[in-house]
Amino acid sequence: MIRSILPNKWIVGAISLLVIIAAGCFFYYQHVTEQDRQQAAKTADLLRQWESDTVKSKNTAETAKQKAPADSIKATVETLVDKSPTVTQKPEPTQAQSENASLAGNTETQDVPVSPYGFGPYPKVPDDYFHFNGEEPDPNFWTYDWDKNSELMTRVSLKLWEQGTPTYGGIMSNDIFYPNYPNTIIVKWTPKDTPFGTRRYASDIQGSPETASYLREMRGRAIYEDEIPPHITVLEYKDAGIDPYEFLDLPK
Repeated sequence: MIRSILPNKWIVGAISLLVIIAAGCFFYYQHVTEQDRQQAAKTADLLRQWESDTVKSKNTAETAKQKAPADSIKATVETLVDKSPTVTQKPEPTQAQSENASLAGNTETQDVPVSPYGFGPYPKVPDDYFHFNGEEPDPNFWTYDWDKNSELMTRVSLKLWEQGTPTYGGIMSNDIFYPNYPNTIIVKWTPKDTPFGTRRYASDIQGSPETASYLREMRGRAIYEDEIPPHITVLEYKDAGIDPYEFLDLPK
C-alpha cells in the first residue's frame, strides 16, 4: 500500500513544481517586457508627432498662400497691365523734372521684396526645387504670410539645395533646424539593459518620406539600433542640427 501511495505523491509533487516554474516564468516575462511595452507606446507617440510635423512642414507654403491679402494679389495683377506710351509729343523735361525722374527710377530699382524679420532680400527659388518637393513653380512664393521659423527653415533648405544637398522640410527645436534628408532618419539613442545585453533604442526619431513605410511598420514597439535596415542612413540629433543664423550668416 505504501508503494502505491509514493508514486502518487511524486506525480502530485512534480505537477506542483511545474506549476510553480510556469508561474515564475510568466511573472519574469511580465517584468522583463514591461519596459519594452512602455517604450513601444512612447515610440508610437513619437512617430505620430513626426508624421504631424512632416505634414505641417510640407503644407507651410500652402497655408501661407491662403493668408495672402486680396489687395496684394490685385496690386500684382495691376502691375502686369500693359501701359503703352501715348503718341502725343511731350515737351522736353526741365532739369528738376529729370532729377526727380532719376530719383524715382532708383527707388523702384531698390524696391525688392525683403524679409519682415530683418533677414534681407528673399533668395530666388529655382524651379527644380519646386519639382523636387512635388510642387509647381510659384512666382509669388515669397509674397505670402510666412512666420519667422518657416522662413528660416526654407532659407536653410534653399542654401543646402544650392550646395547639392536636397531636403524634405524638417523641424525647428530650440532655434535649431533639423532637416529631413532623403532616405535618412535622425534619432536620439538611449541605452537599455535587456536579456540579450545592453542595446540602444530610439527615444526620439524623425525621417524622410522614403523611411515613412518602415517607421509605420515599426509603430507600437521600440526601435533598436541593430534593427535599422542597412539602406537607411542614420544620423544622431547631436550631429544633424543646423543653427540657421550661423549657417546663413544672419543677425539674431
